[in-house]
Amino acid sequence: MSKGDFLRFERKNDDFPLYNELDSPLSWKNNLVIIIAIAVGFLLFTFGIGGPVQPFMNVIFPLAALIFVARKEWTCLFRRLVAKDIILIIGTYIVNLIVTLAVGSIMMKLFEMNNNPVDAGFKDGFVAAIPLLLKTIPMLFGEELITILPFLIILAFGVKKLNMSRKSAVILAWIASAVIFGAYHLPTYGWNFAQAIIGIGIARIVLLYPYIKTKNIWTSFIVHVMNDWTMFLLAIFTATR
Repeated sequence: MSKGDFLRFERKNDDFPLYNELDSPLSWKNNLVIIIAIAVGFLLFTFGIGGPVQPFMNVIFPLAALIFVARKEWTCLFRRLVAKDIILIIGTYIVNLIVTLAVGSIMMKLFEMNNNPVDAGFKDGFVAAIPLLLKTIPMLFGEELITILPFLIILAFGVKKLNMSRKSAVILAWIASAVIFGAYHLPTYGWNFAQAIIGIGIARIVLLYPYIKTKNIWTSFIVHVMNDWTMFLLAIFTATR
């Protein structure tokens, strides 16, 4: 694969896992297993099923499906962080925060917006909110899994079935998985399509950048936690003023 097949910001000759091997784990049957697992986990999480493990539903099912289809290769999503990743994480966090606030401000002028139900748990101050903040860690990691796994599936579909160039397939997967991520949030925001698909979808495009650059789920996950916790802390501050 030549350097021309990579997006300019990608680390060259460091390709995405699973999608392009001769005997790829992302066959249509295995893709179906992953999609069903994501759907089951998402539904259980959304409807609050699972008791104390409910926040882990979007982790347990997709990760189990990945282990099932990829076998020993399932760890390919997880890489060691290196020093330059820290700079990437901080930079992406700042950009995403600016984009999130800017898009939110514009959308508030154009559309009716709904509050995140999680914000209701912050009215009693920071100390009381700590258990809720900790609960969001597996929730946000699950959101990374149910975004990045569809990204890889769409990437494989674009390259193998649509005969797209790798670069075009990456862009397709980037946009499509961001839209899917926005759609995951429709129940959260009262089926407000503009808020979920446009607002959340745009933020997800930024959040996917560190994964696409590093092929390491930890980078996008850390930025995701930093971003959402900043929003949550702002909500706590606003609620307790």
